[in-house]
Amino acid sequence: MKFPIEHIYVDERSRGHSITRRVLDRAEGIPVSYIGADQLDKLYRGMSLDTGKRTLVLTVQKGDMVKPCPGTSKPYLCCKYTVLNSANHCPMDCTYCVLQGYLERPCLTVFTNTDTLFKTIDRVLSMEPRRFFRIGTGEFADSLALDYLTGFSADLAGYFSSRENCVIELKTKADCIENILTSPPDRVVAAWSVNPVQIVSQEEHLSASLGKRMKAARKCQDHGCMLAFHFDPLILYEGWERGYAETVETIFSNVDSTRIAWISLGALRFPPDFRRGIIRRFPETSIVYNEMIRGIDGKIRYIRPARVKLFRYVFQRIRSFSKDVFVYFCMEPPWVWDSVMGCHPETNEELDYWFARSMNHRFPGVVCEKPDISSYTAEDFSASRTM
Repeated sequence: MKFPIEHIYVDERSRGHSITRRVLDRAEGIPVSYIGADQLDKLYRGMSLDTGKRTLVLTVQKGDMVKPCPGTSKPYLCCKYTVLNSANHCPMDCTYCVLQGYLERPCLTVFTNTDTLFKTIDRVLSMEPRRFFRIGTGEFADSLALDYLTGFSADLAGYFSSRENCVIELKTKADCIENILTSPPDRVVAAWSVNPVQIVSQEEHLSASLGKRMKAARKCQDHGCMLAFHFDPLILYEGWERGYAETVETIFSNVDSTRIAWISLGALRFPPDFRRGIIRRFPETSIVYNEMIRGIDGKIRYIRPARVKLFRYVFQRIRSFSKDVFVYFCMEPPWVWDSVMGCHPETNEELDYWFARSMNHRFPGVVCEKPDISSYTAEDFSASRTM
């Protein structure tokens, strides 16, 4: 699966970096231009997102390359995911993708100063040696969409194979797994965002089909990787019950449930101003016309009864195939957890512990220590329970 890159711009500061050499060696037939750092803003200025999705910039990251997940504040529970900011933007074009309104620069961007990245990870891991880290590259970019050019998944797999108490999650909607299949699988969680076939075809433009994602997942499983699946965003549409039932069945009929590290559930949500952008770029979509409200975090999301109905249905379908696979909610308050699962973690730290406890028998050397939650008070979750 390759994407239509029409031009590559190389920041002069990225000359000689291993990622740069690798991309240029593999970018046969794609025009390449070298530009100074002072010319980058001029390049970005006036470029449309549609053009940016066909333009690749190789540059250096001057800001933080390792960050905590930018989750919303209480009362929503966040899983304390750690994000590697190794690239920005995605060549696929999902109607609901928040990156099209979140990132200022429109181009596909790969940061080439990976030596800085790995040194930073070393430092972060050393700061909390008794914590289990889930680290991923799929927050600001698809983890594998450009891997046929960068080969960065192999670098990550090699690095994490010698580390304990952490895993690298590579989350994608593509099927670019060739480099994973030739790399150490020990600490790799190969992950896919999933949705019913109808949503994939209508809303997830240029992405791999659900069938291709499952074929890729099975190959990664056979290679020795753990797997993860993200039902995020869950979307209401006519016939959604059948669609999500078939999607869950497709997953469990293609992979071994004991090889699934985790499954997440998250409902469609976006900043208020984002609705206009979706309608402008994708006038044919209907995803923004369901009954929605502004949540406590300011984002637009389905009303609570609709979210609970979605979550409960998909969760029960998952449990009909596996009683053991770890399932969690992305950015939901405790009362939604209680409505669907009958329990909830008291704090983000306790949810982090739940992950470690679940992974304790899947990865060797995982430290699993229950956090001190004595400082928790009911006032931490005092916001309206209608959200």
